[in-house]
Amino acid sequence: MVEWYDKEEDILNIEINSGEYWKSIELPNGVVIDLDKNGKIKAIEILKASKVFLGDAKKVIEVV
Repeated sequence: MVEWYDKEEDILNIEINSGEYWKSIELPNGVVIDLDKNGKIKAIEILKASKVFLGDAKKVIEVV
């Protein structure tokens, strides 16, 4: 599993598997799910991550 946080864009990305990218599905809450060609979740992106992770939960993006 690969994870990274882009402070400038405020995006947290968690890559779950290394399958070949197929398409993305954007949910209304700022979460983007990337699917591989088999329809399995490849990665999850959380837009405006610092707004999603507040208080103690903000440590999630501070350690990435």
